[in-house]
Amino acid sequence: MSLKRRITLTICSIIIFILIIMSYIIYNKSATIINHDAENLMKAQLDRAQENIDLLIKITQLETEKLALDLKVKSFLEGKVDAETLNKYLTILMNEKNNINNIYMDLFILNEEGRIVSSTMAEAMNLDLSTREYFQESQTLKKTVTSDILIAKSDGTMIIITVSPIMNSSNQVLSYAGIAIYAEYLSDFIKNFQLGKTGYYVIIDSNNLILSHPKEKIIATEATDMNYYIPNEFRLNRQYSTVSSIAKKNYDGLKELQIYKLIESNQWILIAVLPESEMQEKSLSLLIYVITIGIIATILAIFVGTYISNKISVPIVAITKYINNAAQGNILISKSISDSINSFKESKKPMVPENDEKSKDEISNLTRSLKNLREYLASIVYQFKHESEQIIKTSQDMSRTIEESSARTATFISVLSHDLKTSITLIKGYAKGIMSGAIKDDEVKKKFIEGIYHSAEDIEKITCDILDSAYEAQNAPKLYTEKISSSEFASKIFETAKQYILDSQRKFEGINAYGEGTLQIDSIKISRAWNNLLNNAVKFSAEGSVIKVYILQEDKKLIFKVIDEGIGIAEKEMDKIFNMFYKGHDNDKMGFGLGLFIAKSFIEAHDSKLHFTSEWQKGSEFWFDLDILDEEDMD
Repeated sequence: MSLKRRITLTICSIIIFILIIMSYIIYNKSATIINHDAENLMKAQLDRAQENIDLLIKITQLETEKLALDLKVKSFLEGKVDAETLNKYLTILMNEKNNINNIYMDLFILNEEGRIVSSTMAEAMNLDLSTREYFQESQTLKKTVTSDILIAKSDGTMIIITVSPIMNSSNQVLSYAGIAIYAEYLSDFIKNFQLGKTGYYVIIDSNNLILSHPKEKIIATEATDMNYYIPNEFRLNRQYSTVSSIAKKNYDGLKELQIYKLIESNQWILIAVLPESEMQEKSLSLLIYVITIGIIATILAIFVGTYISNKISVPIVAITKYINNAAQGNILISKSISDSINSFKESKKPMVPENDEKSKDEISNLTRSLKNLREYLASIVYQFKHESEQIIKTSQDMSRTIEESSARTATFISVLSHDLKTSITLIKGYAKGIMSGAIKDDEVKKKFIEGIYHSAEDIEKITCDILDSAYEAQNAPKLYTEKISSSEFASKIFETAKQYILDSQRKFEGINAYGEGTLQIDSIKISRAWNNLLNNAVKFSAEGSVIKVYILQEDKKLIFKVIDEGIGIAEKEMDKIFNMFYKGHDNDKMGFGLGLFIAKSFIEAHDSKLHFTSEWQKGSEFWFDLDILDEEDMD
């Protein structure tokens, strides 16, 4: 794409972006203003609706109190009028009231125990209302009380009941007068208060049940957070007339604004609800005007962009050529010094191919040229940096490896020379004493011969360790396996370990919990590996300390474990202890650093692993396992 088109598109994009931002700001600002006005209107209407509902409840309470003072009712309580006569009288009163507003369901009289003794409805007679909260509250407070929404015991109709105590001249409660109105009346009554085109009101009683709603099917259902989020100041303590506005989705998933207000006369909550779509209509009208202006501005931007791009593209082409010449070193560096000099003298042509220079995309050409120059410079820096880091790292690793190997080899040779020299000196001393003929006592001669034998054994052991280590450093150990009884082998090395530990003045603890089975192993090499572990446990622990030996059988595995209370292994040395000739830096014990190397090689040759855990100055634990053959393997 050419630079001209890019500039034009860029200007258009900026204008469109600004248009979108402006549209968003204008829409949100207008929506905020409209929402604020709508909220104020809703609050005003809410106050008006609340006052009328309070008035309706108050009128019902006054009518109930008037019924409590009715002379006919008092005559009934005094026994001067029977129930049938009073029932007819109450029916006449209710019909007169319903001629004005058909909202009354029943007028009735309760005795002190809360049982209906007179009513306009035959099916309501003798109903027990003593368990109803409104009756208990009126009975306790001796005042007129209006209930929440109820389901009538007589016919299942949803009603609201108001009861008032009937008192004598001594202020004693004789009975209770009650009026029941249809709950639907509240919904019909509140419809008279308009709230925009589609707004409506909801009443929720003190038991959190919906008392009034345009949709009759949800009346008497519980108001939940899914439809009405009752604020905490109402839910927890309905003593505040706080007004709150909340955006919420209704049953149909449409967003709406809800405002809550407390009806103080009965602790009900009145909710004004206005769909958000109604509030957005004016904002959308304003938004259409803004978009129209933006389209006109975009058309103008196309002409402006075309003019500006013509002024900018020409110098960019010239800059691209100069950068291509500077990037020529990217090819020169790959040649020899003499060839590079000759190439530089003979040619100063741009690096970019001919077809690229003729491209209409000036920015692309410039970008490619800058990229060539950057890659040339970066490749030189990276090459020198990478190679120098590699050389330094390699030389440091080699120096460290050589130093460690030299130190271990020197230590090994020193210890080896000392041990060989000691054994040879003993052999020479014993032999010289025998050859001189000065030793006449046969018992002394025998001890000298035994000394020569033991010294020769030491030399043989040292030689075997060295030969084994040299061979195993290059090759896997050669095994001479045989099938042996796991119980016999375990018992043998367990007893040997026990005696060795006790002879070394250490305390022995052990468990030999083996079962019957067969091992396919080189018993000599496994014994050597085991003895090396025992030797280390004794060597690196103090006299009187405890060494534990466990030989356990789990599933098809025979586990061999040695635990000591010795000096342990420092964490920094744990990954080196199996290296040939390696001895810890703080280790002043005699040895060649071959024991663990040989033990690990022998155990791994049996397709197992030598494991260990250790804590510095606390002790170490080494263990390995051997497979017990299945019956089919034995065949």
